[in-house]
Amino acid sequence: MPTPAELQQSADNRSLIRKIKKAMAFVGGDDAVLPETLFETATSLVDLKEANYKSLGIVTADGWTFGRDVSKEDVDALGYASPVRSDTTAVARTVSSTFLEHGRRHMLEIALGTDLSDVEQDPVTGEIVFDEQDLPVDKEYKLVILGVDGPADNQWLVGRGYGAAKVASTDDVSWGKSDPLQNAITWDIFNDELTGTPTRHYLGGTGALKQKDALGFKLAAAGA
Repeated sequence: MPTPAELQQSADNRSLIRKIKKAMAFVGGDDAVLPETLFETATSLVDLKEANYKSLGIVTADGWTFGRDVSKEDVDALGYASPVRSDTTAVARTVSSTFLEHGRRHMLEIALGTDLSDVEQDPVTGEIVFDEQDLPVDKEYKLVILGVDGPADNQWLVGRGYGAAKVASTDDVSWGKSDPLQNAITWDIFNDELTGTPTRHYLGGTGALKQKDALGFKLAAAGA
């Protein structure tokens, strides 16, 4: 029989404790699809810009928040203090972050819910002028968010893909001397029409290969 120390040593794995030290996020429109994989080769990633995605830019240090609010209904019964049955009835998913880069056309379109494709920039003054419409357009977007942790020989790539994301809310924008211009955006997540699911999860990299036994997934056949 193992001692408590031996049992702990065999049960725990510090290598699976990860932090997202760097993240990149991309947004796509109707001409983009969720990537089947994030890897082009074992050491290089797919080019999301070539897949009609645009960068969402730099975000604040608190990074990205992925909300998952589960609603359930319980069945109570006479003589029981605890429910005798519980059913999940809804899962509201959200994605949110605060963006620091200001002025990109597609970011203004997302935040304001308007089409700026016909707006032009003055070649002499650099000025851009447009009117914000009264009712925002409820356009759906695709999101791909990538997080990276570890050195090249022990690197983990964690990703999330959303096939149907719609802006749910934006926070106040403040102009002042202490903080940069920033815009907080929260998306509601819906089921993707192609996959029939709301979220695609990605996990890979050299670190994931080293820990393949601990992760517990079956290995695909070579070349599959």
